[in-house]
Amino acid sequence: MKRLTLFSLLCAVLFAAAVPLGAQEPGYAPPALVRENGWTMVVIPDPQAYSRYARNQGIFELVTAWIAENREKLNIQQVVCVGDLVESNGLQEADGKFANQTGIQMWKSTSRAFERLDGIYPYILCTGNHDYGPDIYPEGVHYGVRSSETRDSHFGEFFPIGRNPALEGVLVETAPNAFGVQTLENAAYEWTTPGGKKILAVALEFYPRDAAVEWAKEIFARPEYRDHFGIVVTHSFILGYSRGSVHIEKESYGFCKEGNSGRQLWEKLVKPAANIRMVICGHIAAADDMDGSTGFRVDPNDSGKPVYQLLFDTQAMGGGWEGNGGDGWIQLLEFNPEMTRVSVRTFSPLMAISPASHDKEWYRDEKREFEFDIEE
Repeated sequence: MKRLTLFSLLCAVLFAAAVPLGAQEPGYAPPALVRENGWTMVVIPDPQAYSRYARNQGIFELVTAWIAENREKLNIQQVVCVGDLVESNGLQEADGKFANQTGIQMWKSTSRAFERLDGIYPYILCTGNHDYGPDIYPEGVHYGVRSSETRDSHFGEFFPIGRNPALEGVLVETAPNAFGVQTLENAAYEWTTPGGKKILAVALEFYPRDAAVEWAKEIFARPEYRDHFGIVVTHSFILGYSRGSVHIEKESYGFCKEGNSGRQLWEKLVKPAANIRMVICGHIAAADDMDGSTGFRVDPNDSGKPVYQLLFDTQAMGGGWEGNGGDGWIQLLEFNPEMTRVSVRTFSPLMAISPASHDKEWYRDEKREFEFDIEE
């Protein structure tokens, strides 16, 4: 009798492991809309560690491929990336200890991943501190020590204004970068949601110059955008949960002697504007610590309307700073048709690709999976 019980148990285990093609194992929840007729905005965290090591690049391509494939299932309307597209703008020779790609190879890697979204989504990118120079590092200076010494960047070469056909009719305007060149470093986008709501999103360069902030203020103040739902996408804005999700007071990078911190951006741009209702940022991460890599806060603007501020930068999940680049985590922001409620979820296409890791594809706790109302 004992042998029969052990045999039966073994058969049950083998049967559970052999899930037929197309079947769904217990507990597996494939991505689906939370509400009927909802629509999704996908937030991609800093991809710098995917580009940093050639071994990680496939994970990022998996992520963008998954986003492209799930357009209809999740009614994805927009994709946002919060900056630090590369680890180093100007690394001239591959460093075996810290990276095995040069700066240009990193730009090529990130560009290749976004090719999967070209013509499908009018994706919004902002630049991070690692996306800036110097372009050539002095001999003996490790690249990781000196980002944003200058505002030199290869961003405009790999992500030119005319690159993505899906931006036609969505890209409203660009502003000159620090060298007077029109790029997507500072850019405004407008689109209509499936429910008929109008959105105006402005992407701002890392530690935006006063000229960029003034340009954004003027855009949001235009009468034609007065009733739009305004979103600011910028790299550095708030800290993670573990540090109170407070506004960043200052940065110590080279060109940050001139520019605006998260706190200054709140005071000069976001708080005075009645139609800016959301800020999405990255930049702040912690090794294998979700509380240090995500954040959320709500503050009233000068018109008394709440502004929802979200940090998402999971680049150091999955092995820390020298790990796999972030375990494939992305953030799904699902809006109901009336744009009165948002469902926030954290999902990994990397974990979802294999039945062996299906139980890890969602990061489910109260800080990574929650809802909030958009109050008028």
